[in-house]
Amino acid sequence: MKVINYISIFLTLVSFSALAQEIDRSVIGVTGSEGSNGNTIVTSTIGETVIQTLDNAPYFYTQGFQQPVRIQDLIFYDITVEPASCIGQNNGFARIENITGCSGPYTILWSNGKTGSFNGNLGAGEYFVQITSSDNCTSQNYNFTVGTISNEPCILKFYSGITPNADGINDKWVIDNIEAFPENEVNIFNRLGNRIYKATNYNNNNVVWSGQNLSGGNSPSDTYFFVFEASGVIEKGWIELTR
Repeated sequence: MKVINYISIFLTLVSFSALAQEIDRSVIGVTGSEGSNGNTIVTSTIGETVIQTLDNAPYFYTQGFQQPVRIQDLIFYDITVEPASCIGQNNGFARIENITGCSGPYTILWSNGKTGSFNGNLGAGEYFVQITSSDNCTSQNYNFTVGTISNEPCILKFYSGITPNADGINDKWVIDNIEAFPENEVNIFNRLGNRIYKATNYNNNNVVWSGQNLSGGNSPSDTYFFVFEASGVIEKGWIELTR
């Protein structure tokens, strides 16, 4: 049985948004007497300079920006990218989580025009995402690539035998690349043409044949015959069940 390992790309990103403004610095506050003489102390704080003259009649003036300036805003978020199963299949996805920074709620825009935290049905290719906060912080575009798990076209492969003896090997009937055909129907028949199993949206996981019949009992060792239908595709073949 062929086993494919799925690999997710998980990143934590920090995006910067700068508010470009040039504001002339000017005097914004004066107290005390201009006729004072004495020692001068210059101190600095964020965005302004304070000059203080010390004597019996101190004189202060503050020189700085007349309005607050936001120098830099940060948007933090996590992105997970899941590859498509094979070439030609659009079942990859990207998801944004854990957004912080600036003020929510946030608007998420993807390069394919979708919005929201989840972007599904992605084929292999290049994409980007941009996030904007409610107070107009905008992240830099994050470019990402959706790859493929298999470098081969999405071709269904049907295995011809199962041994459902609970040893973890070939206990279930697996169809390779079934992810490319999520809307499907599987019917299995015995030698007499009687249907012993039927499933909709077979997926190799929770919808899978492991030798059971329609009533939930175990079918005996024998050769069975399947019909698979999905999106205009019809495949037929046989399965050898050995207990």
